[in-house]
Amino acid sequence: MKILATQFTLSMRSFDIYIAGCKPPHCPGCHNPEGWDFNQGDEFNPAYSHRLFEKMNDFYELIENIMIFGGEPLDSPTEDLVDLLAFINSATDCKPIWLFTRYDIEDVPDPVKLICSYIKCGRYEEDKKVDKNEYYGMNLATSNQKIYKKGLDY
Repeated sequence: MKILATQFTLSMRSFDIYIAGCKPPHCPGCHNPEGWDFNQGDEFNPAYSHRLFEKMNDFYELIENIMIFGGEPLDSPTEDLVDLLAFINSATDCKPIWLFTRYDIEDVPDPVKLICSYIKCGRYEEDKKVDKNEYYGMNLATSNQKIYKKGLDY
């Protein structure tokens, strides 16, 4: 599994991680078509995890949430994604992890559900674009999308 980029988003006080790769069919109007290629980015391995830890540690007091985007995170091998999530969970003392996926909640593997605090499900569908579709303080782009909270919704 490869990591495309990381950033800090002030509005959500989140550390964002973008995972490379998304299998077709792609969502028309995708927010991140640059993330579709599985060959981009840096391999998540011990050396990269050390750099990631240092970067998260630099912003530790500012970080309230960890956001995992793609590409499509669930198109990566499940064991690789679980390794990343487990690493993040331990490195941040269990700060909430949000996973953003186009898949339905039933398609999210149980080991992923065990680690993530919130899971945003649903494809981006331009014909279902709305101004207000809010779940757990996050406004989603289309009416078919929903956020599920661990312990409440799954």
